[in-house]
Amino acid sequence: MLEWMIPLAVGTLAIVTKAPNKSDRKKIETIMRNVNYGVRKTKGEEETFLYPTYKKKQKLFDGYNHIGMRYFYTIPLGLPATKLAKMEKEVKVFTDGLQKPVEVAYKKGLLQFSVYDEEIPEMFPYEALPDKEGWFAPIGKRFDGLVWHNFDHVPHMTVAGTTRFGKTVFLKVLMTYLIEHHPDDIELYLIDLKGGLEFGPYERLKQVRRVASNAEEGALLLTEIHERMERMYRYFRTNGWTNVIDTPEQKRIFIIVDEAAQLAPEKWMTKEQKDLLGMCQYFLGEITRIGGALGFREVFCTQYPTADTLPRSVKQNSDAKVSFRLPSGYASQVAIDDYGAEELPSDIKGRALFKTHELREMQVPYISDKEMKARLKQWEVKNHDPHHAPKNEEQTGEDTFYIR
Repeated sequence: MLEWMIPLAVGTLAIVTKAPNKSDRKKIETIMRNVNYGVRKTKGEEETFLYPTYKKKQKLFDGYNHIGMRYFYTIPLGLPATKLAKMEKEVKVFTDGLQKPVEVAYKKGLLQFSVYDEEIPEMFPYEALPDKEGWFAPIGKRFDGLVWHNFDHVPHMTVAGTTRFGKTVFLKVLMTYLIEHHPDDIELYLIDLKGGLEFGPYERLKQVRRVASNAEEGALLLTEIHERMERMYRYFRTNGWTNVIDTPEQKRIFIIVDEAAQLAPEKWMTKEQKDLLGMCQYFLGEITRIGGALGFREVFCTQYPTADTLPRSVKQNSDAKVSFRLPSGYASQVAIDDYGAEELPSDIKGRALFKTHELREMQVPYISDKEMKARLKQWEVKNHDPHHAPKNEEQTGEDTFYIR
């Protein structure tokens, strides 16, 4: 009879830390024995345990820098996949025991323990970011290197987090990096529902097409975008195109919404107010539903992730999810479809979780308002009015250009 055993890891730390000179490999194996991570085999009255067996190790590198070691183990026959998944989630047992960052994964028939030498940094400056070609944006720094997001592969993103934990700074990092690396190919629509306090100072940049600072202005902005999407959709059909990345077009249109909870209808509002906000949410959902293939990229940011403030259509069509610290497990579930954001450290601003096909913790880059303004000042246009940006080529006098 075979039985997979995973009891609670009571006393693991006490046993492991008595042998401080043990190698990381030996500590991993000690922890597996102490918590009975194995298969119990019973034959008559005789009972034995079969544990994962060490196979090999591999050095881990971030570029040219050695950052840790990966240990590979074969597993006993009869070990259910569900138990392996549980083991990956209980990685804290190994992190505490080794006093190092540890990741556990089961790949290609082997149990893998990745042990890293350094913790996630508590601050990572924007100036340390390298250049990267393509529509990549930096998400954060981990113990295994930088994490990037490719907006051409996953066009839409949601961002959540309690105030003062780095949410708006993260949006400014995205905006700064994308402008610096695509100054002639990016257009920005900014909906800053803090009254324009955060993004208003950047409205004179040539890349900023329109800025909205309240719900009424947001409705006008989103109406313009929706009309523009319809024109582009017709143009794509005429040319037989299905995705912007397979066309000659280089431009991308980013819609960044900060404090999107302000666009959620409330019971006490008038019918006109509810209709206005409902229209805004509908347009935001349409951008994520059909806009990605046309070159639109939506970054939807909210402080209060609930079913009302994070519309279902936006969430379902945004496969990249970032969350800073949140007050509850429920809010974390809404934001990233998983627990964890409520457990992020309360004393480290900029610490976040990034959810795509996996969930990763990281420190997002930090940029001050002073540095951001200095970096972007070269693209200021004196007579540029983002509140009255032309809607089409007839108003501009320019040659027809489909993304207009």
